[in-house]
Amino acid sequence: MDTLNFISMLFQTFVALALVCGLAYLVFRVIMPKLNVNYTSNSMIRVVDRIGLDARKSLYIIEVAEQYMLIAVSENGVQMVSELNSDSAKLAEEELAKVRSNQSGASIGSAFSEKLSQIIKKNQGDK
Repeated sequence: MDTLNFISMLFQTFVALALVCGLAYLVFRVIMPKLNVNYTSNSMIRVVDRIGLDARKSLYIIEVAEQYMLIAVSENGVQMVSELNSDSAKLAEEELAKVRSNQSGASIGSAFSEKLSQIIKKNQGDK
């Protein structure tokens, strides 16, 4: 009888853990990105998008005074990779917003990388 009670409690613990993990996943992967809350609306600096390259390296597209920049962030510091064409970046941002509203999270990263490569190619052509 004691073993049955232990197995029942263990099962209940695993079910509770699964529910908590599922709820956390739902909140952070589905609900939070759809809210897209911008807490610094009065700021001149806005993070347009971010993609993680690995655990400690990321690329950011930021807007500062209506100019767009590609920034690399790593454990070694922050570096500006490129200044982006404002018109192209605004169009890409609008298209990315459409993609985000229509597609799942898995394809957002690929859409970001496609738009980023298009913007970089356009900037290299402008120079």
